[in-house]
Amino acid sequence: MTTQAPESRDYFRLRAEWLRFKNHVVDANTELPILAAVIDEVRRLVEERGTAGLVYIDVGGDPQVEAVQGWLAYDEMLRTFSRALRSLTVEGPLGAQDRLAALSIRSDKFLVFLGGPGSGALDAPGLAALATHLRERLTQALAREAPAPIPFHDGHALLHREPMLRTERLIHRALDAAMLMSRRRRSTDEDLRARGLQALIETGGISTFFQPIVDLRTLAVPGHEVFTRGPVGTPLEDAEGLFALAERTGRLGEFERLCRVRALGGARHHLGRGQKLFLNTSARALTDPEVAGAGFVRLVESHGLAHRDVVLEINERVAFEGRPDYGAVLRELKRQGFGIAIDDMGAGYSSLHSVVEMEPDYMKFDVSLVRNIDRSLIKRSLLETLVELAEKIGAQVVAEGIEAESEMQAVRDMGVRLGQGRFLASPRLIADGGSLRS
Repeated sequence: MTTQAPESRDYFRLRAEWLRFKNHVVDANTELPILAAVIDEVRRLVEERGTAGLVYIDVGGDPQVEAVQGWLAYDEMLRTFSRALRSLTVEGPLGAQDRLAALSIRSDKFLVFLGGPGSGALDAPGLAALATHLRERLTQALAREAPAPIPFHDGHALLHREPMLRTERLIHRALDAAMLMSRRRRSTDEDLRARGLQALIETGGISTFFQPIVDLRTLAVPGHEVFTRGPVGTPLEDAEGLFALAERTGRLGEFERLCRVRALGGARHHLGRGQKLFLNTSARALTDPEVAGAGFVRLVESHGLAHRDVVLEINERVAFEGRPDYGAVLRELKRQGFGIAIDDMGAGYSSLHSVVEMEPDYMKFDVSLVRNIDRSLIKRSLLETLVELAEKIGAQVVAEGIEAESEMQAVRDMGVRLGQGRFLASPRLIADGGSLRS
């Protein structure tokens, strides 16, 4: 038996203590120090310059994001945000004197302490200009780093050197002021978006896209999923943000009805013989007769579609909640010949018992499970388990978000029959009148 030398034991003991300490002062997810870890540096910055600026950035303004996407996807989004923020220390405008921090461990709030240009003291107009420039550059960096928009709100405040005050209290007073500014901006933005959404509903100013679902063996197209987006280049362009806004403002029902009418109107011109139309459906819509009841059935038939041509995609969160009224609606729709798909499988709400009880015709696996699956043994094992489950309940499997040939090959080798993603075919816009534009 080999005995470790005292020096070796001391090394491993000190390393273990250091790792425990680091876990308390550095957020492992974003790789940023927390506020408590940078207070001494901020104290020196204020003492040297007389003032410093604090920019508070809040990514967690909408608590529904994590609730819908799951914490794994939300953590990934925060890592992407952190990378974009840290890139500004290399590309500018952040300099060597500036400091980045997370508010706390596992926080979605970020802090930027600014010394300001030159050696002079930073004043309020100067801080406002720096904060605006920082927001613009961060938005540009996120556009490069993030696959989808990451909304955030920010506020700023000055820290003045005050010998009679502790630095900690000085920082927290500035933080309170910056957080208040951020909340006010978020409220103003929400009001503007709500008015924009109402205008979209009144004018029908949405864009409808069809994306093919492809047979991975024959490359035939057995169906198309429908996506709805707002006007390009506006805060309402992002589909997930648009539907979340509709839900927050109590307009989800009327907005979803508009999307249904537009999608079914385009389907008549676009679906080929035997192809199916996959329609995303919110939980609330399942109790709306105009979306998932008699009114919906009449709407489908009025556009010349058979019941078997339409598949309703239910988010996995709905299956997880398992409300009896949802189940009754779905069973009635299946009895009338409509297909049922569970969307975003593997996104964080796995409830296999609920899935089995719903008896879906299709199980669609989330993009987070498919991305780089050819390089992840854990993802492959999870997908193999879900494919086996689908086979046992007689459901077809669809892999979403295929972006590379290696991903397509990997899921096909595991027995996945259907797939969709930009590698296979990009979404195509349905123009007015039902014609298609790439």
